[in-house]
Amino acid sequence: MTDHEETMQQTEQDTEDLSRAISVAGLQVSQAAEELQQAAERLMNAEEMVHEAELRWHASDQQVAQAATKNAELLDMLQSAREGQSDADERCRRADQRLEVTLERVRILEEQVSELETKVEETESNPNIVTVIVNDERTALQEAIAAEVRRPLTSILGLTLALRHADPKSNEGKDMVKQLSTNARKLDRLVGEMLVLDEIASGSYQPNRRRTDLEALVRRVVEESPDLANRDVKIEAEHIAIEVDPALTEQMIETLLSNAGRRTAPGNPVRVKISSEEGGAVIAVDDTGPEVPADLRGDLSSAMSDDRPGTAKKKTGATGLSLLARLAEIHGGRAWVEERSGGGASFRVSLFGPKPDEGAEDNKAARPSGGREMAYASGADNGSASTNGHGTLAESGERSDEIRA
Repeated sequence: MTDHEETMQQTEQDTEDLSRAISVAGLQVSQAAEELQQAAERLMNAEEMVHEAELRWHASDQQVAQAATKNAELLDMLQSAREGQSDADERCRRADQRLEVTLERVRILEEQVSELETKVEETESNPNIVTVIVNDERTALQEAIAAEVRRPLTSILGLTLALRHADPKSNEGKDMVKQLSTNARKLDRLVGEMLVLDEIASGSYQPNRRRTDLEALVRRVVEESPDLANRDVKIEAEHIAIEVDPALTEQMIETLLSNAGRRTAPGNPVRVKISSEEGGAVIAVDDTGPEVPADLRGDLSSAMSDDRPGTAKKKTGATGLSLLARLAEIHGGRAWVEERSGGGASFRVSLFGPKPDEGAEDNKAARPSGGREMAYASGADNGSASTNGHGTLAESGERSDEIRA
């Protein structure tokens, strides 16, 4: 073998070795490319997972924020509920206190009425011949006041029994407490009138005059009156404010309304009118009741004598006329009745303020000995309470001008 052949053989061998090396390198490069591709896929999967994790994290943050907001709202609602419960407890406590005060007032008034009845019986058992006429008039007034006393007293007793079986926190219970306070105030006023009955009978009683809005007073009394239930009440009123005794004026209005309620059947109209008169005012209550007896027409002062004990027959169609007439006279006015065209009657009372010289004298003059100044709880006092002369309370609540008769 020649050198040339050896060289050729060596070259072929080197070529084969180089080819094998290139094949091995190509295989390695292919494997590396596959591994790189797999690594790239794993990297993309990892990025997707990271993105999904970020989305879940943001969603979790939003849910946490919403939960925090809801928790704050719930805490606010819980705080409001606690405050509302506290206010409700306080209102219930005050209602219980008012009920206790009202029941105590009823007890005191019952004791005072009992004492007054005892004194009246003692007085009647020892008649004085010198004062027969005055005593007869006093007895008529006493009977008129006693008849008026029974009405609020009966209501108070009935409401007291009803409240024992009712929830004072309910609307019905609150309404009962309000009615109880109203009737207690009426009873307190009537007891005050009984204490000054001698002065009223003799005409020496000095009314506790105050400038009073008659329209507002009439509307409140109409609203509170149980005698006008189911009646069609219409009020025609001028705005009149004069100096009268509010408590006695309220008594006169109640007497007129009670009289109209007894004379008028349910569903029929009752007309209340307030008109001005020189130096005073006239309050008229028109009804559609039966015809007024002839001997009752005109001035009602005659009822003072006809309502005395021993009178053969009392007039029909009117109640408390003797007291109404006397209270009107105390105010410088009178009480009378007129026939209405078309049927029924118009019971009226006139009231006048004090004369200029009388007003000056009243400011200087003291009350007669043994007298009692009757305090008056106005309907606009919004629940305030004032103490009357004999130690009981006169309470009033917030009232509306709307007629709910």
